[in-house]
Amino acid sequence: MSQIKKLDSTLAARIAAGEVIERPQSIVRELMDNAIDAGADEITLSIRGGGIDEIRLSDNGKGIMKEDLPLAVMQYATSKIEKLDDLYHLGTMGFRGEALHSICAVARLSVSSSWNSERPWTLVVDNMKAEPLVPAGPDRGTVVTVENLFSMIPARRNFLKRPQSEGTLCRNTFLAKAMAFENIQFTFYQDGAMKISLPKRRTVFDRVMDILTLDEHFQASDFTYLEKQCPDFSLRLVTSLPSVRRSDRSKIKIYVNKRPVDEFSLVQAVAFGYGEMLPGGSFPYSVLFVEDKPELADFNIHPAKKEVKLRNKAEIHHEIHRLIASGLPRQIPVIKARPESQQPLLQDVTKTTVSWQDPALSQDRIRYAAGAQGKDSDGRQASQVSYKPKDRDWFEKAKELLDRTREEKNWQPAGAAQADIWTPQKSSFRYIGQAFNLFLICQKDDALYLVDQHAAHERIIFNELKKQNDIQKLLIPIEFEVDADVDAFLCENAYIYTQYGIALSQKDDKLWELTSVPTMARDNEKKLVSFIQNAVGSEDEIESGLYAVIACKAAIKAGDYIDDISAEALLEKVFQLEDPSCPHGRTFLIRLEEKELRFMVGRTR
Repeated sequence: MSQIKKLDSTLAARIAAGEVIERPQSIVRELMDNAIDAGADEITLSIRGGGIDEIRLSDNGKGIMKEDLPLAVMQYATSKIEKLDDLYHLGTMGFRGEALHSICAVARLSVSSSWNSERPWTLVVDNMKAEPLVPAGPDRGTVVTVENLFSMIPARRNFLKRPQSEGTLCRNTFLAKAMAFENIQFTFYQDGAMKISLPKRRTVFDRVMDILTLDEHFQASDFTYLEKQCPDFSLRLVTSLPSVRRSDRSKIKIYVNKRPVDEFSLVQAVAFGYGEMLPGGSFPYSVLFVEDKPELADFNIHPAKKEVKLRNKAEIHHEIHRLIASGLPRQIPVIKARPESQQPLLQDVTKTTVSWQDPALSQDRIRYAAGAQGKDSDGRQASQVSYKPKDRDWFEKAKELLDRTREEKNWQPAGAAQADIWTPQKSSFRYIGQAFNLFLICQKDDALYLVDQHAAHERIIFNELKKQNDIQKLLIPIEFEVDADVDAFLCENAYIYTQYGIALSQKDDKLWELTSVPTMARDNEKKLVSFIQNAVGSEDEIESGLYAVIACKAAIKAGDYIDDISAEALLEKVFQLEDPSCPHGRTFLIRLEEKELRFMVGRTR
């Protein structure tokens, strides 16, 4: 007797559905894809019981024909592709023809639709049991309702989280889909209450800010928009300024052809673009939209289309890095004082109430001060006494005080760390000294400057290294392996390294050797090899990365003592720089203006 048996069609469908429908959020993802593909510009999602009890999605798209409704729920039935080659020219969010079939295998599915606003029809399939078509439905578009998820598969239902948690996952998926379509209005209801309303927007920046500010207290000024058009792809990026950051990469979102994907290399490219503009362990809030040629992006590798293979990933990675590194404005921190930060040392009401001398008022002030504290001049409880100053010029003095306050407000103090745009400066300075064996302090014009000695020296060495041509040939070449993309890059671009004194030769497929280095890089070959093994980019990017590695090794370290002559020589070069940042991208100086310092100690003028 044969031991191999063909599975029942319902059982087979439920097994297959497990790859596409994992939980309620999977249904939300698939239904929103279908609505977007239908050309809708208004999409409304409603869930009950975390989406376990009911998910209802309505749209105003073109709808489904009556004769297509039974086909729409069949496995591998789709209007989006016809032949294999279509997979490599996709222009739609969906293409597998599995979603509705998988849903009706694990829940009760109702599809009501009006094709081009004609008479609507409704199809119901309850756990693979289809009911006859009935003439009912919306006047325009499609309404899809999914009820009682996994009711016939208790084991699957038991693995779901609490309704509140499942509802949060549905909400997150809803927002992730809405992020990339600023020209569509999205509305989200949960258990009968409207929770989110996203109107149509003119720009992707506005849509991203609408969503980010739902859960975070951000301002549009905290973010910037960058874009770049390349021959095969385009980049659009909404990203936070370096002052806004978090401790993990979870808020770096990647979209490829409007699909949210898990692509760590592109997340890494965004983080690398900031360089050391962010402190170690800090990451930005970023939403990156990559529009790649369909033939260069393969989404047919994951049932939920969460992953993508990009044939031009190295090029995209490089352009993301360069877009951020060059697009974010270079700023230097400027210490600013808050008006409220200047407090009197002693809260003396006699001094704060009357600011000029009048001997005739001396006894009145004593009584007033005691009265303000609830005691008389002998220490007993007393009622507060009011009086009018006898100085006839009190009005003019009060006006003068008001004008001074307005002048201070015009300084626009806004916290401990503001930023200013840097320009090269050639005026003289006076070196004051070294603090904490790390900061060089000098006075220049009307400000004090604090300069990180290590980072500043890195930049100076970096610039000098570009001009030197001393080469040291290695007695024993260093062999190293590389990945396929780096191997291909080196085969075409090894000359970039050669012009900087680094000689490379290919010994075998993906096997290279280092035979010479710049003299200043001697004893630093391992770091160079590590850089070469991971570097794929333009000549400018390779140059910056190379000298960042070399300069860091040779620079004065934090904690080193510097004599006055060396410090002055270093500062002289610092103020002539075009960009006050180390080779890693970190700004290395802070400015404290004289007027701010005076304000901090109460010497306003």
